[in-house]
Amino acid sequence: MVQSNKKPAIPGIDGKKTTQIICPICGPHQTLPVGVSNGLPIVTCQGCNLTYVSECPSMDDTQEFFQEEYIKDSASARELYVDYRRKSLKREARRIRELMPQGGRLLDVGTASGFFLRQFRDYQDWNVEGVEPSRFSAEFARQEFGLTVHQGFLADQKFPESNFDVVCSLDAFICHREPREDMQEFYRVLAPGGILAFEIPGHRFRMMTGSGLLYRTLRGRSLRLNAGVNFFYYTRATLTRLASMAGFEFIESHPEAMPETGNRFSQIARESYNIASGVLYRMTNGNVNFSAKELCIFRKPHAQVNVAPSSMTACVQTASRRVA
Repeated sequence: MVQSNKKPAIPGIDGKKTTQIICPICGPHQTLPVGVSNGLPIVTCQGCNLTYVSECPSMDDTQEFFQEEYIKDSASARELYVDYRRKSLKREARRIRELMPQGGRLLDVGTASGFFLRQFRDYQDWNVEGVEPSRFSAEFARQEFGLTVHQGFLADQKFPESNFDVVCSLDAFICHREPREDMQEFYRVLAPGGILAFEIPGHRFRMMTGSGLLYRTLRGRSLRLNAGVNFFYYTRATLTRLASMAGFEFIESHPEAMPETGNRFSQIARESYNIASGVLYRMTNGNVNFSAKELCIFRKPHAQVNVAPSSMTACVQTASRRVA
């Protein structure tokens, strides 16, 4: 599910009943305030440095928004999730095929238009399907690309255990209200040795362009972090820590590009930035990351792993060294 400045957060958010959110990694823990986006407070956990929205609309309101309001027609699905994302999704699909040359069963969670899944349709060794909350996007993917897409949320699908060889969540996991539970569900539905791939916004890039005193001074508004649509703002380290809690092992990560929007001059500037930030990312093994997005890939071990809390730091340190 790609994010766009064109899409509003939940309408009328100030009048809705809200619920408190705690850190999915540390649980109840001290936090530092970051600011306010769309009327919702954003904090950073002092235990693990995960930034997240600490007060949200109810789960029912959130689910209704994603099902009925976030995308309202096929034209929006095509523009946001095909036209703007074509190169990145093709590149990410190629990486998955290289990691799993034998093919297999792939589930895309937050599949949006289905364009990513479309990249596997011509390969006989791949059997793909998606889950998408938006009824408009799900229908677009079925009609436009002939895909199997389940409209709804991951927890509602009740997939069999060890049913998939690959699970992907591309620019969508930041919208999951219960990431710890969904990470455990990813682990359950993946076969041993299976691949889990996330695309997340580059944290430094996003905070640099959507927050801070300079942004508020120039724009005169609250943080542009799309709170109420996005709930968690991961870094590779915090995502790796959350994944390790479910039993996943980090494999590799890659810098990714921002959506292809704007006029020709704007696209040239974006491409130049993507190239420069990608070079810096690779030179520093991802430790200096100014990329707009980041693809992080994990594996479910062949043998079941019980991860002790003391091993989580080592897992995050490993993640900082393994960059492709």
